[in-house]
Amino acid sequence: MKTLATILVLVLGSAAGVAQCTSTRVSARDEIHNSSAVIVGTVMAAVPLAESWDFLDGVSYTVRVDSVLHGRVDRAEYHVFSENTPAAFPMTVGKHYVLYLQPQYDRYEINYCGNSHQTEELEASAKQLAEVR
Repeated sequence: MKTLATILVLVLGSAAGVAQCTSTRVSARDEIHNSSAVIVGTVMAAVPLAESWDFLDGVSYTVRVDSVLHGRVDRAEYHVFSENTPAAFPMTVGKHYVLYLQPQYDRYEINYCGNSHQTEELEASAKQLAEVR
C-alpha cells in the first residue's frame, strides 16, 4: 500500500505542475535518480539571502521533513535555496510540498522544471481524476 501511495504522489504531482514550466519538463523517473532524496515537507521559515560569489540573491527555506518518499534523509530539516531568477521555486511558509532535493554547491535546490509541487496541487489533481471517473 505504501508503494502505491508513493507512486500516486509522484505521478499525480508531475501531472499537476506541467503548466508552470515553459521548458522541457524532467520526468519523475529521471528526477528521482538525480535527487539525493524525495521528501514531503513543511516550510517552516523563509529568509532572504544576498547575492554571493556563486549565487544570485534568493530565499533560503527551512523545510521540516514530514516523510521520506525516496532516498536517505539524515536530518529533520533541510535548507532549500531558491535563486531569484525566472527559474525560482517559490514556497509559502506553513504549506506542505513534495520536494526532489538536489545538492548544489553545499546547498539543496529544487528544479523549477522538475516534479516538486505543493501537496494541495496533488489533492486537486486527485479530486479531478475522481470526478472524471
